[in-house]
Amino acid sequence: MKPSLSILAMLLLLGAAVFCAQRWGREAGRAACAAQVQEVQGLLRRQTQALSAMREEAARRSARARQALATAQAGQAGAQAAAARILALQPGDDACRAAEALIASEMP
Repeated sequence: MKPSLSILAMLLLLGAAVFCAQRWGREAGRAACAAQVQEVQGLLRRQTQALSAMREEAARRSARARQALATAQAGQAGAQAAAARILALQPGDDACRAAEALIASEMP
C-alpha cells in the first residue's frame, strides 16, 4: 500500500515546520542570550564605576586623615618643646611669669 500524495505532502510540510521552529527557537535563544550578556555587562560596568568612586572617596578620606594626624603631631611637638622650655627655667625664677611670657611670645 502506497501512501497518498497528500499524506506525503503533509509529512513534508510538517518536517519543514519542525525544522523552521527549531531554527527560529535557536535564533530566539541566541538573541535572548545576547540580551542577557549585554545586561550583565552593563551591571558589571556600573559596579566597576561604583567601586572606583568608593576607592576615590577612600583615598580622599585617607589623605585628610593623614593631614590631620600630621597637624596634630606638629602641635604635640610644639607643646612638648614649650613644656621643656618651661621646665628648663632656673629654679630661682618666677615660673608663672616666665611661662606667661613664653606663651605670649609664641602666640601670633
